[in-house]
Amino acid sequence: MLNYKKYGRGNRKNLVLLHGFAGGLGYWLPLVVGLEYGFDIVAFDLPGFAGSANIPAPDTIAGYASSVVAAMDELGIRKTALLGFSMGGMIAQQVALDYPDRIESLVLYGSAARGDLPHRFESWDDAIARIERDGVEAIIHKTSSTWFVEGESHPCFPATREAGRGANKESCVVAMRAIQKWSSIERLSELKIPTLVIVGDKDRSTTPADSMVLWENIAGSQLCVIPGSAHGTHAEKPELFNKVVSEFLIGHAMTNPVAM
Repeated sequence: MLNYKKYGRGNRKNLVLLHGFAGGLGYWLPLVVGLEYGFDIVAFDLPGFAGSANIPAPDTIAGYASSVVAAMDELGIRKTALLGFSMGGMIAQQVALDYPDRIESLVLYGSAARGDLPHRFESWDDAIARIERDGVEAIIHKTSSTWFVEGESHPCFPATREAGRGANKESCVVAMRAIQKWSSIERLSELKIPTLVIVGDKDRSTTPADSMVLWENIAGSQLCVIPGSAHGTHAEKPELFNKVVSEFLIGHAMTNPVAM
């Protein structure tokens, strides 16, 4: 079973959170504070990362999607809103494509429709070379620092860095290779789920151009570009991020009031 943490008061709409590469459930606090009174929130540590570091990473994004749905089953979550960040957004797309009846609405945050990420600050091949040379904690430190316009000097950097601590080195490499070979571009038209695409205008991992591909190819989706923020928008601009996300999720929940 994936490591997880629950927030909320019970008997509300579900919201599942999926972190990105080099992350963990611990960095969701700014979002949880803004949304836990409107939703029953579950945040997972993905296989190979943080509290789930002892679980081997699947070698495909589809494998990650299956692990998320299996964890939902164990917790009795039949249907949920799903928010995925970066790699977690890729997994969220795969869940929505492979298990569309399980997803009520979708938030793709700092994500993309292709995993090779040609605009990323560092190629996956270079990142794998770095992890082999410097170790897993060094690459998590480097990656986390790029999530903020101010880098390591941002007040939320230490908590974000700590949330990713303990990742399994072998699983990180497997995850990077899984991301590298993944794409949803040919299947985006299959998504019929209400979708919000959100990205920081200074994102160096998944640029606004990457998010535009999602918005342009998912029918009826909404797009929000947050000014003055990088990859970790939920920590850099929490009030604005939470407002945009909550208005989307709550607005959709009000049109579908049956509890999940």
